[in-house]
Amino acid sequence: MGELGLKIKILLLFITVSVSSCIGTKYLKKDETILYKQNIKSVGPINEESLQTQLTQTPNSRLLGLPIAHLVHVYKWGESNLDSAKLLRKRERITLKYDKKIAGAKSDSRKTKLTSKKIQKTEKIEKTLREGNQLMRWGEQLAVFDSTQLINSTINLRNYLFSKGYFNAKISTNVTHRNQRTFVTYKILESKPYTIDSIVYKIQDKQVKSLFEANINQQKMVGKQYDQELFGKERDRVYDLMSNNGYYDFKKQYVLFEVDSTQLDDRRLLIRENIANPPGKSQHRTFRMDSVIFSNETALTNSQNRQTEEYHDITYSFTNDKYPERLLSWRIFLEKDSLYSKQNTLETQKQLSYLDIFKFVNINYDSSGGEFIANIFTSPLKKYQTSTDMGLSVLEHAQGPPGPFFNFNAKSRNVFGGLEIIQLDGNASIQGIKSVSEDNTNYSRFQYGGQLSVTFPQFLFPMRESQRAAIGRYNPRTKIATGVNFEDRKDEYTRTTFNGSMSYIWQVKESTQFTLKPFDLSYINSINSDSFTDTLKALEDSGNQSLVSSFQSSFVSFTSFSTQFNQNNYGLGGRTNSGLWQGYIETGGNLQSILGKKPLSNSFDSLEYYHYVKASVDVRRTNRLSSKSSLAYRLNLGMAYAYGSNKALPYEKYFFAGGSNSIRAWQPRRLGPGAYAVYSTSDDGGDIEVNNSREQPGDIIMEASVEFRRDLVGFIDYALFIDAGNIWLWNSETVEKETDGYGNGTNDDGVFRLKTFPKEIAVGAGFGLRFDFSFLVLRTDIAYKMVDPAYPMGQRFILGDYQLNDLWDFKNRAAVNIGIGYPF
Repeated sequence: MGELGLKIKILLLFITVSVSSCIGTKYLKKDETILYKQNIKSVGPINEESLQTQLTQTPNSRLLGLPIAHLVHVYKWGESNLDSAKLLRKRERITLKYDKKIAGAKSDSRKTKLTSKKIQKTEKIEKTLREGNQLMRWGEQLAVFDSTQLINSTINLRNYLFSKGYFNAKISTNVTHRNQRTFVTYKILESKPYTIDSIVYKIQDKQVKSLFEANINQQKMVGKQYDQELFGKERDRVYDLMSNNGYYDFKKQYVLFEVDSTQLDDRRLLIRENIANPPGKSQHRTFRMDSVIFSNETALTNSQNRQTEEYHDITYSFTNDKYPERLLSWRIFLEKDSLYSKQNTLETQKQLSYLDIFKFVNINYDSSGGEFIANIFTSPLKKYQTSTDMGLSVLEHAQGPPGPFFNFNAKSRNVFGGLEIIQLDGNASIQGIKSVSEDNTNYSRFQYGGQLSVTFPQFLFPMRESQRAAIGRYNPRTKIATGVNFEDRKDEYTRTTFNGSMSYIWQVKESTQFTLKPFDLSYINSINSDSFTDTLKALEDSGNQSLVSSFQSSFVSFTSFSTQFNQNNYGLGGRTNSGLWQGYIETGGNLQSILGKKPLSNSFDSLEYYHYVKASVDVRRTNRLSSKSSLAYRLNLGMAYAYGSNKALPYEKYFFAGGSNSIRAWQPRRLGPGAYAVYSTSDDGGDIEVNNSREQPGDIIMEASVEFRRDLVGFIDYALFIDAGNIWLWNSETVEKETDGYGNGTNDDGVFRLKTFPKEIAVGAGFGLRFDFSFLVLRTDIAYKMVDPAYPMGQRFILGDYQLNDLWDFKNRAAVNIGIGYPF
């Protein structure tokens, strides 16, 4: 027993020494300690994160919350490879070298080029001397506890609390040292905050006073807790109010505040808001536009080819390219004899920029000479523009290595003189992809195609002139497109798709876009291989007629409407609170219903036609947890219902689950439907396993994901995630009916039922890395199945059955996903 106790003591000592080394204590000098942890205890409602930002010293980041200060070790590694003396000598050599070359240069252009190179090379060295080498910039200096920083943090906290209305807040600190670690606790007693009881306005200008009285309901300060941010918002409100009502030269400095705490009791404040007049003047001047001038060149351009015309009180001055005044007037909201408006100025600039005709749009106002003139200066983009793009891509539903792609784009602007844009897009790619059939094999998918589109900056729809001008603020567009796409899935099928569509697109706000497609028509010519035809025949013999119909040559027509709301530029990365909401609804077979017959039926007897309705909603959100971490989550719901004679959907209209942007623990498109499963024996002939080799389409989809993201080192982040969801069918015709003797689920196991679907939710979890190269994010994830509804009831929670070897079982228990961009 004594020997065992000695071993335990030795083990504990080893763990203690190892942990201490991991947090960086080995780098400490005598009498130094590490700032290991600091807490803020507050009895008030103030957000703790906002208080944490006031602390001037913070503990080092720790990996996954463990006592491992990995960034300290990265910093020390970099520091050990930094030779400042060597860098100084190198900088001196470079300086002497280029100074000699500059002195001997014979032309000014040569001197300028050499000077630029010298600055570039020396600045790189100076940055390393100033900020450290790359490893040091990725890492963190050891957080050695500093009592001076403790005092500064306390002062910052007190000032911050005062700015939030806690004028009498009290702060105390408690510092403890243990095992070369320091623990700091800030205790805050806010006391009752001061509130804004009333506002008294002091405005000498009678006209400005009348404007304020007419908009008094816009004031948002009264009744709120004192907060210095409120005064900034009120100053912005006043500036916008004045700037949108003719006060061109109004400045925010004219808005002054006085805070009086002596007039009222119970910690209520009286605010005096003073709107000062301009220095030396008795009132503010309003500016009314005497003229509006649009020019497609800068003001400095002096061209003999300039043409000047007037339309709706706007003067248009063109050189070289001429644009239709009528269409431009729908996107210009500056009017002669109207008051200056900052809002209309910005809206005009934005809507003209949306046309994709101009390189830039600048609006300047000239108040010299006793007149107030609005000048709209534009510079045209190139009439013809081409671009190419090539690289490696990963299909969302693929499970193979990245494949090469090539994209080509050609654009022609103002083709017919109506601000139209004709665009030709071409693409070709090869990707690794899984087979649709039961053969659990990967192969290459070759795809190429092209699309020709024309975009008009208006709705091609009968409307009054006043209506077109009114909707000019919504960036209305009409897009007519036609294209062809060829897809070759080796050993299965080839598909050639001819498509034509018309879309109306508009934006109520910059963040909100709507798209209405009155029609989208596709003719799909499918040629199935012999082996794939045999697979389809086997499905047909088993009663699966609807899935068989999806792979026949077909004519697809539909009408759709979609909306997208993007809050705070969701999807651009960063640690900001942002969100995305996408809604979509589609009805198929409308053209057949309108015509009363099947299009192309006289030319193609065997074409399949579809009648269906499809709808989906996708909600995504990212919440900032700290400057280094965020929590992202997603909810994706959808349903499709086929009501035609064949009771089938086009294959592309089905829902699929599994893959790098779905439930990541399952192979692409292999999850579901519901509890349906096909079983097979394991390779050694022992255990029965779920066979996920075939793509599984569904009529209903439910998916939810939560992902924690945090900085790891430099441009690398890590993520922990959990995904849940599945697909289901309305009826049992889309799944295989026959059994094979291994206890396969019946065809009804994939049907959606309110009572059973919660027990058929698949759950997977895992971790991954995000490589943020600024121009793209490369992602890799490893996900493990936790709950698999393909197993019988009582055996679906498979996480408890995991053994060590199962962690590398990427066939049945886990999946590796590689993708570009975030999963959501």
